[in-house]
Amino acid sequence: MKQLQTNEHFQVVKIELTAGANMKRHTATSDAYLIVEDGNALLIYAGETYELSKGETFLIPANEQHMLKIIDDFKAWIVLANGAQIKYFEPDTTNIN
Repeated sequence: MKQLQTNEHFQVVKIELTAGANMKRHTATSDAYLIVEDGNALLIYAGETYELSKGETFLIPANEQHMLKIIDDFKAWIVLANGAQIKYFEPDTTNIN
């Protein structure tokens, strides 16, 4: 995850993950707007699985646990409140198969 921009209100980060990778179960302390640039991934959130692909957006409310399973090389931008923190959960016992 790489921070691209920040101002007094927002931060924009970019994620790039390869096919077969997983982004561990985590939360963010602000709403997170996910904007898919390229690739495909499964977003596991609120007991549901959503397939994300190029051009799609998804709003993940603050403090909601979620994770990603990458299907095809995946690039996305995430817009968060400035100062928002991401907390990863260890150990990760969620089955995402």
